[in-house]
Amino acid sequence: MNYDKIKFEAAETRKILGIGPYDRVDIFRVLRDIENISLIITKIRGNISGFFMRYKNTGLIVINASRSLGHQYFTAAHEYYHLKYDKGMSAKVCPINKFDDEYQNERDANLFAAQLLVPDEALGYMIQKRTKGRSLTLNDVIFLENYFQVSHKLMLLRLREIGAITSKQVEAMEKNIIKNAALLGYNTELYRNTEDKGTQIYSEYAELARTLLETGKITYGKYEELLLDGGYGDILFGENEDLEGTENAFKDANSI
Repeated sequence: MNYDKIKFEAAETRKILGIGPYDRVDIFRVLRDIENISLIITKIRGNISGFFMRYKNTGLIVINASRSLGHQYFTAAHEYYHLKYDKGMSAKVCPINKFDDEYQNERDANLFAAQLLVPDEALGYMIQKRTKGRSLTLNDVIFLENYFQVSHKLMLLRLREIGAITSKQVEAMEKNIIKNAALLGYNTELYRNTEDKGTQIYSEYAELARTLLETGKITYGKYEELLLDGGYGDILFGENEDLEGTENAFKDANSI
């Protein structure tokens, strides 16, 4: 892994997007409103975090709503790397694996996502601002992950990477996170999945769903589910009836 190269790419991406050195990244907004990348958040069965596909100049990222919101943000940044830098790759399904994945391009995407969402400099700055030099506590970790809007697991990983906590501290800080976050007054949505919100769509949805179907990325059953969840039931039912009626009328008009 070219650590310095990936870290530079993440820093340059933040700069190009107009994100300050210590600011959090609203990755969903970046994808939707700045990069014009279509985004679908929906329940996906199996050990999948998400996937992306590229079709000509159109990019699509699909994220598993069954994972925590913090994990979803990381997945979005991970898939963003594939779209932005893996130019020879047209599509890829990304399973839920450990951070140090066995495949180079997955390790690169993980590192990019971590540095995009929680850069070393920003993390160090926020630690100093929060602690004034004292040792980090679990309360501090929960503050930091809520500031950067990342999962507890990723925050522990980043803190360990920069030497702010030890492996022993990581083990001690892994339990009862939702309970502790709630006791500290934080909204716990960051730690929960978003299945209850149904399929969330930020794209030219119907066209992209059809593209997914035609390229074999989803089954017809999943295609129907996506259209219904997205409020496009007329494509499955009403519109097809209209088309059928038009076709029959055309045949009648040209019959002897």
